[in-house]
Amino acid sequence: MPPVFRRFGGFAVAGLSGFVVDAGLTEVLAGFGVSPYLGRILAVAVAIAVTYTINHNFTWKERRAPVSGRRARYLAVSLVSIAANYLVFAAALALLPGLRPLLAVAAGTGVGMVMNFAGYSRFVFKTGEDQAA
Repeated sequence: MPPVFRRFGGFAVAGLSGFVVDAGLTEVLAGFGVSPYLGRILAVAVAIAVTYTINHNFTWKERRAPVSGRRARYLAVSLVSIAANYLVFAAALALLPGLRPLLAVAAGTGVGMVMNFAGYSRFVFKTGEDQAA
């Protein structure tokens, strides 16, 4: 299997896991009366930790040697993509009153997924980076 397919498969597993954590926690918090806008911020923080662990240990496992600044770059890429993700999420909730938070999370996740894969591949788990460490 070409490495890009294995890598994308790992990325999909990480993304699905992150989505379940993000959407699930957002829904649970909303069920307890927490604003979905606020609950989503906590949910995203937890989801980023989950996806980092999966991506670091599975998706890009051949590039997982300790590299200075990797976690910071992962967080930076994640925050940029989650900003776009959150804008889509908030717009969906604002424009479609009564929309379940889960569906708004799904809409934003599609945008964030593309941004994350590109950013993680190019800036976080770069080819040749581990050999220099």
